[in-house]
Amino acid sequence: MTPSRLTTARLRQLTEELPTRSTAALTHLRRARVLTGHQLDRLLTKTDVDPHTTARVRRRIMGRLDQLGLVRMLERRIGGMRAGSTGHVYVLTPAGHTFLALLHREHPPPRIRHFRAPSILFLNHTLAIAEVYVALTEASRHRDFGVATFTTEPSTWWPLGNGFVLRPDAYTVLALATHRDCWWLEIDRATESRPRLKAKCNGYLAHATSGGTGPDGVPPHVLFTAPTPHRCTLISDLITGLPPPAQQLFSICLHTRAVDHLITALHDQ
Repeated sequence: MTPSRLTTARLRQLTEELPTRSTAALTHLRRARVLTGHQLDRLLTKTDVDPHTTARVRRRIMGRLDQLGLVRMLERRIGGMRAGSTGHVYVLTPAGHTFLALLHREHPPPRIRHFRAPSILFLNHTLAIAEVYVALTEASRHRDFGVATFTTEPSTWWPLGNGFVLRPDAYTVLALATHRDCWWLEIDRATESRPRLKAKCNGYLAHATSGGTGPDGVPPHVLFTAPTPHRCTLISDLITGLPPPAQQLFSICLHTRAVDHLITALHDQ
């Protein structure tokens, strides 16, 4: 059933009606942009809960949010039919974004287009970015740090002037009681050419050496993650050939090491 158009008045009413776990699901989606059922299971429920119970609760929550018109489930499923509901992919609708702005007493968001059916390459890349958020959130539950900020494109785009824009895949701030670390993340999928990677690095480097800052008023570090050791070496060699302070600005690691790298850097300050 297609939900009727949600008015601002109805969305305000929903901010008083929806339970905390439902609003948490919406907040996670805004941070990560897209999430699979499996990723939502990990975000919404503690690890000691039976997986079947976890999936059942998530299906109920997301089914209700879909019925209300706050989320949409994409037709494409990760892992095919065998994945079941854990392979479902969810996104916020424009009404979902407006609901969160009202819930958190923020300015209304700019006009947001519906998330169109993505290509498999785009979806896999976006879900790889989301996985960093999910893994960081899981780690923060039993480690002494918090994920203060996590945003994805296009909210991460940072104008440099003269029509140039930095387009990091994600921006995150990890926090301890004593300090915070700010990072721009580049989740490399080995699909970009060496010249394009070099141009991207030069953009970050030029911004940093000219005194540029990021969303929190400080110059973020830049972490590249790559799928293979060979790709890590390629990016590392490229950065080594750049002028200082490239070696202090950039870090490189495997996708599977991203969370450990960020947490270690936070505690080494």
